[in-house]
Amino acid sequence: MTFNAWRGLLAIGVLQAAFALSPTPARAITPDNPGAADVRLTVNSLAKPPRPISPYIYGMNFFAGSSLSNPVTVDRLGGNRWTGYNWETNASNAGSDWYHQSDNFLTNGQSNTAPGYAVLGSLQSAAANDRALIVTVPTAGYAAADASGQTVTEAQAAPSSRWKEVVPQKTTKYPGASLSLTPNKTDGYVFTDEFVNWVEKTKQPGQEVFYSLDNEPGLWNSTHARLHPSQPTFAELRDKTIAHAAAIKNVNPNAKVFGGVGYGWQDFVQLQDAGDRVTSPSHPGGDESGELHFYEWLLKETAAAEAAQGRKLMDVLDLHWYPEATGGGVRIVENNNSPAVVAARVQAPRSLWDPTYVETSWISQWGTWSGSPGNPGPIKLLPRVQRDINDFNPGTRIGITEYNYGGTNHISGGIAQADALGVFGVQGVFAATFWSLHGDSQSQYAAGAFNMYLNYDGNGGSFGDESITAATTSLDQSSVYASLDSEDPNRMVLVAINRTAAAKTTALEVTHDQRFDLAEVYQLTSASATPQRVADIPIELVNAFLYTMPAYSVSTIVLRSGADGDFNLDGVVDGDDLSVWKTGYGMPTGATFRDGDNDRDGDVDGADLLAWQRAASGNSTANTQAAVPEPSCIALSLSALGLLNQRGRKPAARAATR
Repeated sequence: MTFNAWRGLLAIGVLQAAFALSPTPARAITPDNPGAADVRLTVNSLAKPPRPISPYIYGMNFFAGSSLSNPVTVDRLGGNRWTGYNWETNASNAGSDWYHQSDNFLTNGQSNTAPGYAVLGSLQSAAANDRALIVTVPTAGYAAADASGQTVTEAQAAPSSRWKEVVPQKTTKYPGASLSLTPNKTDGYVFTDEFVNWVEKTKQPGQEVFYSLDNEPGLWNSTHARLHPSQPTFAELRDKTIAHAAAIKNVNPNAKVFGGVGYGWQDFVQLQDAGDRVTSPSHPGGDESGELHFYEWLLKETAAAEAAQGRKLMDVLDLHWYPEATGGGVRIVENNNSPAVVAARVQAPRSLWDPTYVETSWISQWGTWSGSPGNPGPIKLLPRVQRDINDFNPGTRIGITEYNYGGTNHISGGIAQADALGVFGVQGVFAATFWSLHGDSQSQYAAGAFNMYLNYDGNGGSFGDESITAATTSLDQSSVYASLDSEDPNRMVLVAINRTAAAKTTALEVTHDQRFDLAEVYQLTSASATPQRVADIPIELVNAFLYTMPAYSVSTIVLRSGADGDFNLDGVVDGDDLSVWKTGYGMPTGATFRDGDNDRDGDVDGADLLAWQRAASGNSTANTQAAVPEPSCIALSLSALGLLNQRGRKPAARAATR
């Protein structure tokens, strides 16, 4: 084509658009039928408003010292060691984990450390890497008085010289005293508000730090028999929750406090057989099997205190969840990857929410029985807890600060981990932190699952921050999670999971208010614990396409809609895109965006050129390889329009100028 004919082609595009084009309002786009498949995954962004996904669900415990390379959004300092932590000296007690020894384990053996030193490294690392940090505040009653490395004997159980009393507020022991960054190490007390004051004064401005009220209280008399020899009670935990939360809020009224922090089902239900356990309160809509009586009672009692004080005290109800589900008689949290365990593990995250799924465990058999004891029932943990919150203390959030599905050295563990992360987002969990039960070297597939949400492309590519409706026709075989990106309307990210040992053809249908043009695909499979990019899928149908999920796999699928004029979908509007339009110009039907059909009406014409022209003109960084015609040059181009007849198009624009 001659230069004049090319200029004429540009001119006719501009004039066609000027006379015929008007803005098209956004509208719901119904997807085509992609065809037959083993599984159908449907996404509908318009079924209900998008739900924000908390950024804090992608967390791990002790990540600052981890060798894992996946990103996380929140770190947690927690576990048994922190129940007896003395922030003034950094001494702690191992409890039954290691002969009830008091030592300086939390400072890697360093002695004579500054107050808060065991927290400082994680606090600084979190600030440097834009992570939130959960700090455990001891509330069991006593903290280690020494770091001698010697066992605390039964005769030295608290109170004794081996312990210092943990007190919520300093002024209750020293009226009128101020909070100090250099606390008195010689008295018999450790103060919660003074510890929190140190954290608040030491952290970076704006840094997000949450506070957890101790760790697994239902087990204190077992794990910390020298610190808390007696069985904890409902009343004790209520009083300690209110007192320590109030002390924290007195220092920072906006602090987020995590309470409960139970180790598992029996903690949630009866605080591990507490002597004053009750089976109240009752739900307004009636009780069901498997009520979490202690957590319900704690929610209601805390709500009463919050009403009296006029402020929120327990912001997050915290649970630890190490599934009791078994496969072939083996609990799935082990790194046992036999077929029976794998089959149970990849289904286990359904117990977080699915009212139709009944796992094989003592909880489903005797805790959530249906109809009569021994008749297994669904656990549906998160909806169950949310119902408790709605009925007894609305506005409280849910946290799961320890969990592990086992098999973290195997694709089945990666699948379970990815499934759990998706559930956390859909169910509105506020914060979740994975616990590396088997060590970093045996947790590579768990790390791979985090990457599928936070770094699927190795360049920070992440799942969106808004959850939208997604469903599968076969929960036994698959699951799907869908998200929008509030900062990029041209992008939707899905995570699709194949729970089976066979590849599954998958039909995807997306109901949305704009059309997608390309699917980028990243896979986590048994072949590698690192996400692998595979071939892109051109979306020729309207928001519908077929994709084959590999056996036992997680797929992150990034749906992209080209920005105006970016026909080659490289993120830049330039001469390369103009060449795409040039090649496609004149297609009367069946054209796609990647042919130059910007308005996606099936043909490539001048209206599409105008969209490219406007985008290229406004793209200050565009490397345009062809000049954008200015209005002054349009008239000069009209004489060349006769050459367009060789493309078989009517020169309507020239006729309009006569």
